[in-house]
Amino acid sequence: MRITLRQIEIFVMVAEHLHFGRAAEALHISQPTVSQEVGRLERALGLALFDRTRRSASLTPAGESMVEEGRRLLSQADHLVSKVRLYEESRMKTIRVAATPSVVNRLLPAVISRCERELPGLDIEDIAVETGAVSPLLSAGHGDIGLGRFLDPIEGFRTEVITDEEILVALSRNHPCAGAARISLDELHDLPLLLWSREQHPQYYDYVRAICVERGLNPMVLVSPPRIVGSRQYLLSEARAFSLVPRSAVGHLSDDLRTVSLQKPATLPLEMQWRDDDPRPYARALCELIADEAAALA
Repeated sequence: MRITLRQIEIFVMVAEHLHFGRAAEALHISQPTVSQEVGRLERALGLALFDRTRRSASLTPAGESMVEEGRRLLSQADHLVSKVRLYEESRMKTIRVAATPSVVNRLLPAVISRCERELPGLDIEDIAVETGAVSPLLSAGHGDIGLGRFLDPIEGFRTEVITDEEILVALSRNHPCAGAARISLDELHDLPLLLWSREQHPQYYDYVRAICVERGLNPMVLVSPPRIVGSRQYLLSEARAFSLVPRSAVGHLSDDLRTVSLQKPATLPLEMQWRDDDPRPYARALCELIADEAAALA
């Protein structure tokens, strides 16, 4: 029996679309090629994987059993290729670090500065991504180390909380609570919470909302894509909303905003995600340096 990865890739695409024509479009190949490769795969297995009609296809029990294993096999193949390519000369001394806005603002500059002194042969390629986009970028093979909040599990990567940051209230300097040393969130019942949409990062969104609810506030949410205080920051400046931000964001807010500690403190975890079998010495050294620098900045 001889089966190719290309046949598995085509089979999985047909299984996802349940249509040979749409699978062909997604793969940018002809429909006859899709049909031929699936047919070869079925003959090699001695089993039908699809029940076909003129307009659609449905998986047989054998096909349903094979589709998840097929996806896993393709993922393992991608991981194999990605790992081997780490040995390319250009990659041995280049580490790609994907980081969310608050990390780019504070931690990453400190890390790069320290690397220039302690790891002078290392070239860090920093990739700024929006909240919720770190793990997908690593999973797609476009990064080596990820820094962000509530990162998704990825096969072949380890995830670790490297520090917990204090959460602060960001609001207009003209708000009556702006001069307080600490704020109880129920004092802000007249303001909506400025936050990105839940679809962007459900776990992070729910975490921030839960902080409010646990402190006696169930706020209306004003959506601010794609950052908590991005293009909608004027709503904070005009005292039309408040936001909850990590301490690392403080130096990057406009002068007409003030940050105040919570009466009942809360923290936000910062996580690092990296390849658990990365063979490059610089990768291990950089992970250790990032963790050390994060602890120092906490």
